[in-house]
Amino acid sequence: MVEAGWFARQPSDADEAGLVRLFDELYDPAFLIDVEAGRFLGVNRAALQLLGYDAAEMEGLTPADIHPHEIPKLDAFVAEVLARGRWAADDLACRTRTGVYVPADVRATLVTIGGRRCVLSIVRDRRPAEDAALGQSLRRLMHDLRNTLATTQLAGDRLMDHPDAAVRRSADTIARSLERAVEMCRTTLRLGRAAPPAPRRERFLLADVLGEVAASLPAAELLVDASAGPVGVDADYDQCYRILLNLARNAHEAGARRLRVAGEATGGTVHLTVTDDGPGLPDDVRAHLFDEAPARKPAGGSGLGLAIARELARNHEGELELLETGPAGTTFRIVLPTS
Repeated sequence: MVEAGWFARQPSDADEAGLVRLFDELYDPAFLIDVEAGRFLGVNRAALQLLGYDAAEMEGLTPADIHPHEIPKLDAFVAEVLARGRWAADDLACRTRTGVYVPADVRATLVTIGGRRCVLSIVRDRRPAEDAALGQSLRRLMHDLRNTLATTQLAGDRLMDHPDAAVRRSADTIARSLERAVEMCRTTLRLGRAAPPAPRRERFLLADVLGEVAASLPAAELLVDASAGPVGVDADYDQCYRILLNLARNAHEAGARRLRVAGEATGGTVHLTVTDDGPGLPDDVRAHLFDEAPARKPAGGSGLGLAIARELARNHEGELELLETGPAGTTFRIVLPTS
């Protein structure tokens, strides 16, 4: 249970005590700010919960600590409250104890307490509304994308009867890629999110999925380390394909000309190493390697490939990790426990 809010002074009578309790029980986060001193006189428990501070920590903070990235905007907001008696803004963001910035609607009223001008601010977290709007947009996008992919799939099916064997092999690769895309759209529409479904495990050879990955790339040579014989994998075939394809595309976009994938099954776990001969990863990229919003994105890409690949590996209760990188190339390791 979240502790009670913090107040600079104890109420002096029953009426004040009642108002303090009412303030503390407000559903939305509330802050009482001493304008002249530029500090908090009180915050309610909803505010503590939003920001992640306890009462003792909150006692030492000021409004500038909650909005350190937008002090001019905060000053302008307070000036409007003082000039007009009340003001509202939807472009402020509160910084939490963990450093997360929460977009907020802030409504404030000028009040007088003990002869001091104070600003009473009520904050509403905008994240649920933004997530709902994003989800609705995503569902609409996925719906239209699914229809477009289905049309393309029909055209690809017609190529399956082409007399040229190379065209038929390309058509098969196109068909399987489109099937995956359509299924991802269906899953997103059904669940309202793009998280991967639980793995549908099956046994297959590493060489088979690598052959399909190679056929999906514009240029890259993939070699299977066959020194230990054929490597069997017990995993979701399509998700394993997506992991390897993301790693291969990243390597190719970085300038690698050669990609080697080696596999070994030991103790109920498959270990795959993916090594390229690219220029290596810069330090600033390594620091945010698996972030969904990396500091530097590849040209023409979103920078999401490694984040998605790691999510898919962890979806199998496995892992994707960087083993080494340097001028001679980069090596990743994929760990996939068997069922």
